[in-house]
Amino acid sequence: MPVPLISGTTPPRRPRRGVPLPPLQIPTPLRTLPEQIAASLRQAILRGHLRPGAHLVETSIAEQMRTSRGPVRDALLLLERDGLVAKLPNRGTRVLDFSERTLREAATLRAALEEFAITLLVPRLRSDEIRRLEAIVCRLEAAARRRAARDFDEADFRFHDAIFETCDHQILHEVWKGMQDRIRAFQVSSNWVSGKLPAVAQRHRAILRALASRKLSSVQRALRAHFEDLYKELDLLLAEQSGDGGRGHPKKLPGRRTGLSPERSRARSRHS
Repeated sequence: MPVPLISGTTPPRRPRRGVPLPPLQIPTPLRTLPEQIAASLRQAILRGHLRPGAHLVETSIAEQMRTSRGPVRDALLLLERDGLVAKLPNRGTRVLDFSERTLREAATLRAALEEFAITLLVPRLRSDEIRRLEAIVCRLEAAARRRAARDFDEADFRFHDAIFETCDHQILHEVWKGMQDRIRAFQVSSNWVSGKLPAVAQRHRAILRALASRKLSSVQRALRAHFEDLYKELDLLLAEQSGDGGRGHPKKLPGRRTGLSPERSRARSRHS
Protein backbone atom coordinates (compact mmCIF):
# COMPACT_ATOMS: atom_id res chain seq x y z
CA MET A 1 0.00 0.00 0.00
CA PRO A 2 1.52 3.38 -0.98
CA VAL A 3 2.57 5.62 1.84
CA PRO A 4 0.17 8.61 2.01
CA LEU A 5 1.54 12.03 1.24
CA ILE A 6 1.61 14.63 3.96
CA SER A 7 -1.58 16.66 3.79
CA GLY A 8 -3.55 18.96 6.03
CA THR A 9 -0.47 20.07 7.90
CA THR A 10 0.70 23.60 8.51
CA PRO A 11 3.49 24.42 6.04
CA PRO A 12 6.83 24.90 7.77
CA ARG A 13 8.26 28.40 7.99
CA ARG A 14 10.16 29.12 4.81
CA PRO A 15 13.91 29.41 5.40
CA ARG A 16 15.83 32.42 4.26
CA ARG A 17 17.35 30.41 1.41
CA GLY A 18 16.13 27.56 -0.75
CA VAL A 19 13.00 26.64 -2.69
CA PRO A 20 9.56 25.52 -1.49
CA LEU A 21 9.50 21.77 -1.01
CA PRO A 22 6.95 19.55 -2.77
CA PRO A 23 4.90 17.13 -0.63
CA LEU A 24 7.21 14.41 0.70
CA GLN A 25 6.26 10.96 1.91
CA ILE A 26 6.10 10.36 5.66
CA PRO A 27 8.74 7.77 6.68
CA THR A 28 7.64 4.19 7.27
CA PRO A 29 9.48 1.52 9.31
CA LEU A 30 10.48 -0.57 6.25
CA ARG A 31 13.96 0.96 5.87
CA THR A 32 16.30 3.09 7.89
CA LEU A 33 15.12 6.65 8.38
CA PRO A 34 17.83 8.22 6.17
CA GLU A 35 17.00 5.73 3.39
CA GLN A 36 13.31 6.61 3.61
CA ILE A 37 14.01 10.34 3.50
CA ALA A 38 16.42 9.82 0.58
CA ALA A 39 13.77 7.76 -1.26
CA SER A 40 11.19 10.51 -0.88
CA LEU A 41 13.58 13.21 -2.07
CA ARG A 42 14.76 10.97 -4.93
CA GLN A 43 11.17 10.58 -6.08
CA ALA A 44 10.68 14.36 -6.02
CA ILE A 45 13.89 14.85 -8.05
CA LEU A 46 13.18 12.15 -10.62
CA ARG A 47 9.65 13.38 -11.16
CA GLY A 48 10.88 16.91 -11.70
CA HIS A 49 9.29 18.42 -8.58
CA LEU A 50 12.75 19.49 -7.39
CA ARG A 51 14.51 21.13 -10.32
CA PRO A 52 18.27 21.30 -11.06
CA GLY A 53 19.87 23.91 -8.83
CA ALA A 54 17.19 23.67 -6.13
CA HIS A 55 18.67 24.33 -2.70
CA LEU A 56 17.82 21.56 -0.21
CA VAL A 57 17.61 23.01 3.31
CA GLU A 58 18.02 20.46 6.09
CA THR A 59 15.76 22.28 8.54
CA SER A 60 12.84 22.51 6.09
CA ILE A 61 13.12 18.84 5.13
CA ALA A 62 13.39 17.80 8.79
CA GLU A 63 10.27 19.76 9.71
CA GLN A 64 8.18 18.25 6.93
CA MET A 65 9.50 14.73 7.53
CA ARG A 66 8.94 15.17 11.28
CA THR A 67 12.44 14.24 12.28
CA SER A 68 15.73 15.81 13.35
CA ARG A 69 18.41 17.16 11.03
CA GLY A 70 20.75 14.19 11.56
CA PRO A 71 18.80 11.65 9.44
CA VAL A 72 18.22 14.36 6.81
CA ARG A 73 21.95 15.01 6.63
CA ASP A 74 22.60 11.29 6.17
CA ALA A 75 19.88 11.12 3.49
CA LEU A 76 21.52 13.93 1.55
CA LEU A 77 24.82 12.05 1.69
CA LEU A 78 23.07 9.01 0.16
CA LEU A 79 21.68 11.17 -2.65
CA GLU A 80 25.10 12.72 -3.19
CA ARG A 81 26.53 9.22 -3.58
CA ASP A 82 23.81 8.48 -6.15
CA GLY A 83 24.83 11.51 -8.19
CA LEU A 84 21.53 13.34 -7.68
CA VAL A 85 22.74 16.20 -5.47
CA ALA A 86 26.02 17.93 -4.69
CA LYS A 87 27.23 19.65 -1.55
CA LEU A 88 28.93 22.89 -2.56
CA PRO A 89 31.30 24.85 -0.28
CA ASN A 90 29.40 27.60 1.52
CA ARG A 91 26.39 27.04 -0.75
CA GLY A 92 24.69 24.02 0.82
CA THR A 93 23.28 21.03 -1.02
CA ARG A 94 21.76 21.52 -4.46
CA VAL A 95 20.03 19.26 -6.97
CA LEU A 96 22.26 18.39 -9.93
CA ASP A 97 21.26 18.72 -13.56
CA PHE A 98 18.94 15.84 -14.31
CA SER A 99 17.58 17.09 -17.62
CA GLU A 100 16.40 14.91 -20.51
CA ARG A 101 19.50 15.75 -22.51
CA THR A 102 21.81 14.83 -19.62
CA LEU A 103 20.08 11.49 -19.10
CA ARG A 104 20.04 10.55 -22.77
CA GLU A 105 23.67 11.52 -23.30
CA ALA A 106 24.71 9.52 -20.22
CA ALA A 107 22.77 6.50 -21.52
CA THR A 108 24.21 6.49 -25.03
CA LEU A 109 27.77 7.26 -23.92
CA ARG A 110 27.65 4.55 -21.29
CA ALA A 111 26.44 2.04 -23.91
CA ALA A 112 29.28 2.99 -26.27
CA LEU A 113 31.93 2.75 -23.55
CA GLU A 114 30.69 -0.58 -22.23
CA GLU A 115 30.48 -2.21 -25.65
CA PHE A 116 34.05 -1.16 -26.32
CA ALA A 117 35.05 -2.55 -22.91
CA ILE A 118 33.63 -6.02 -23.64
CA THR A 119 35.49 -6.21 -26.96
CA LEU A 120 38.68 -5.88 -24.91
CA LEU A 121 37.49 -8.08 -22.05
CA VAL A 122 36.16 -11.21 -23.79
CA PRO A 123 39.45 -12.39 -25.43
CA ARG A 124 41.31 -12.19 -22.11
CA LEU A 125 38.62 -13.17 -19.61
CA ARG A 126 39.89 -15.57 -16.93
CA SER A 127 37.96 -18.03 -14.79
CA ASP A 128 38.63 -16.10 -11.58
CA GLU A 129 37.19 -12.97 -13.17
CA ILE A 130 34.06 -14.91 -14.14
CA ARG A 131 33.74 -16.05 -10.52
CA ARG A 132 34.07 -12.44 -9.33
CA LEU A 133 31.25 -11.36 -11.63
CA GLU A 134 29.20 -14.38 -10.54
CA ALA A 135 29.50 -13.31 -6.91
CA ILE A 136 28.29 -9.81 -7.78
CA VAL A 137 25.30 -11.17 -9.73
CA CYS A 138 24.41 -13.39 -6.76
CA ARG A 139 24.39 -10.31 -4.52
CA LEU A 140 22.25 -8.53 -7.10
CA GLU A 141 19.73 -11.39 -7.15
CA ALA A 142 19.65 -11.60 -3.36
CA ALA A 143 19.00 -7.86 -3.09
CA ALA A 144 16.20 -8.17 -5.68
CA ARG A 145 14.53 -10.92 -3.64
CA ARG A 146 14.72 -8.76 -0.50
CA ARG A 147 13.67 -5.65 -2.45
CA ALA A 148 16.71 -3.96 -0.92
CA ALA A 149 17.00 -1.10 -3.41
CA ARG A 150 20.23 0.40 -2.07
CA ASP A 151 22.06 -2.95 -1.99
CA PHE A 152 20.70 -3.65 -5.47
CA ASP A 153 21.92 -0.33 -6.88
CA GLU A 154 25.36 -0.88 -5.36
CA ALA A 155 25.69 -4.41 -6.81
CA ASP A 156 24.43 -3.13 -10.18
CA PHE A 157 27.15 -0.49 -10.25
CA ARG A 158 29.84 -2.93 -9.08
CA PHE A 159 28.99 -5.39 -11.86
CA HIS A 160 29.54 -2.85 -14.62
CA ASP A 161 32.53 -1.30 -12.84
CA ALA A 162 34.15 -4.77 -12.72
CA ILE A 163 33.78 -5.04 -16.50
CA PHE A 164 35.65 -1.76 -17.01
CA GLU A 165 38.26 -2.58 -14.39
CA THR A 166 38.92 -6.06 -15.83
CA CYS A 167 39.18 -5.03 -19.50
CA ASP A 168 42.70 -3.72 -18.75
CA HIS A 169 42.34 -0.32 -20.40
CA GLN A 170 43.39 2.26 -17.86
CA ILE A 171 42.18 5.40 -19.66
CA LEU A 172 38.81 3.79 -20.44
CA HIS A 173 38.38 2.90 -16.77
CA GLU A 174 39.32 6.47 -15.79
CA VAL A 175 36.70 7.88 -18.19
CA TRP A 176 34.10 5.54 -16.68
CA LYS A 177 35.09 6.57 -13.14
CA GLY A 178 34.89 10.22 -14.17
CA MET A 179 31.26 9.61 -15.14
CA GLN A 180 30.38 7.86 -11.87
CA ASP A 181 27.96 10.53 -10.64
CA ARG A 182 25.99 10.48 -13.89
CA ILE A 183 26.17 6.69 -14.20
CA ARG A 184 24.91 6.17 -10.65
CA ALA A 185 22.13 8.70 -11.18
CA PHE A 186 21.10 6.94 -14.38
CA GLN A 187 21.18 3.47 -12.79
CA VAL A 188 19.26 4.56 -9.72
CA SER A 189 16.64 6.30 -11.85
CA SER A 190 16.18 3.37 -14.24
CA ASN A 191 15.92 0.84 -11.39
CA TRP A 192 13.51 3.15 -9.57
CA VAL A 193 11.19 3.64 -12.53
CA SER A 194 11.33 -0.05 -13.48
CA GLY A 195 10.39 -1.32 -10.04
CA LYS A 196 11.09 -4.85 -11.30
CA LEU A 197 14.39 -5.64 -9.65
CA PRO A 198 14.24 -9.42 -10.38
CA ALA A 199 13.88 -8.69 -14.10
CA VAL A 200 16.88 -6.34 -14.01
CA ALA A 201 18.85 -9.02 -12.15
CA GLN A 202 17.94 -11.53 -14.86
CA ARG A 203 19.40 -9.21 -17.49
CA HIS A 204 22.69 -9.15 -15.60
CA ARG A 205 22.59 -12.94 -15.30
CA ALA A 206 22.17 -13.12 -19.09
CA ILE A 207 25.23 -10.89 -19.58
CA LEU A 208 27.21 -13.10 -17.20
CA ARG A 209 26.21 -16.30 -19.05
CA ALA A 210 27.29 -14.71 -22.32
CA LEU A 211 30.63 -13.67 -20.81
CA ALA A 212 31.16 -17.20 -19.50
CA SER A 213 30.66 -18.51 -23.05
CA ARG A 214 33.50 -16.21 -24.17
CA LYS A 215 31.62 -15.49 -27.42
CA LEU A 216 31.76 -11.80 -28.20
CA SER A 217 28.61 -11.85 -30.35
CA SER A 218 26.63 -13.39 -27.48
CA VAL A 219 27.90 -10.79 -25.02
CA GLN A 220 27.04 -7.99 -27.44
CA ARG A 221 23.49 -9.30 -27.83
CA ALA A 222 22.97 -9.59 -24.07
CA LEU A 223 24.44 -6.14 -23.39
CA ARG A 224 22.41 -4.49 -26.14
CA ALA A 225 19.22 -6.13 -24.89
CA HIS A 226 20.02 -4.77 -21.43
CA PHE A 227 20.46 -1.24 -22.76
CA GLU A 228 17.33 -1.48 -24.87
CA ASP A 229 15.36 -2.08 -21.67
CA LEU A 230 17.22 0.78 -19.97
CA TYR A 231 16.21 3.10 -22.80
CA LYS A 232 12.56 2.09 -22.35
CA GLU A 233 12.81 2.78 -18.63
CA LEU A 234 14.38 6.16 -19.40
CA ASP A 235 11.42 6.98 -21.66
CA LEU A 236 9.06 6.12 -18.81
CA LEU A 237 11.00 8.33 -16.40
CA LEU A 238 10.94 11.26 -18.81
CA ALA A 239 7.21 10.73 -19.36
CA GLU A 240 6.77 10.93 -15.56
CA GLN A 241 8.72 14.20 -15.52
CA SER A 242 6.66 15.69 -18.35
CA GLY A 243 3.43 14.70 -16.63
CA ASP A 244 1.92 12.63 -19.47
CA GLY A 245 2.20 9.38 -17.49
CA GLY A 246 3.79 7.55 -20.42
CA ARG A 247 0.91 8.38 -22.79
CA GLY A 248 3.04 10.63 -24.98
CA HIS A 249 5.50 9.73 -27.68
CA PRO A 250 9.00 9.71 -26.19
CA LYS A 251 11.92 10.69 -28.36
CA LYS A 252 13.90 7.98 -30.10
CA LEU A 253 17.58 7.50 -29.44
CA PRO A 254 19.80 7.06 -32.52
CA GLY A 255 20.65 3.40 -32.98
CA ARG A 256 18.78 2.48 -29.82
CA ARG A 257 18.09 -1.10 -30.88
CA THR A 258 21.77 -1.87 -30.47
CA GLY A 259 22.94 1.17 -28.54
CA LEU A 260 25.77 1.73 -31.05
CA SER A 261 24.60 1.18 -34.62
CA PRO A 262 22.83 4.15 -36.21
CA GLU A 263 23.64 2.61 -39.62
CA ARG A 264 21.43 -0.40 -38.83
CA SER A 265 18.66 1.90 -37.65
CA ARG A 266 18.81 3.91 -40.88
CA ALA A 267 18.83 0.74 -42.95
CA ARG A 268 15.81 -0.60 -41.09
CA SER A 269 13.91 2.69 -41.59
CA ARG A 270 14.58 2.54 -45.36
CA HIS A 271 12.94 -0.90 -45.50
CA SER A 272 9.95 0.04 -43.31
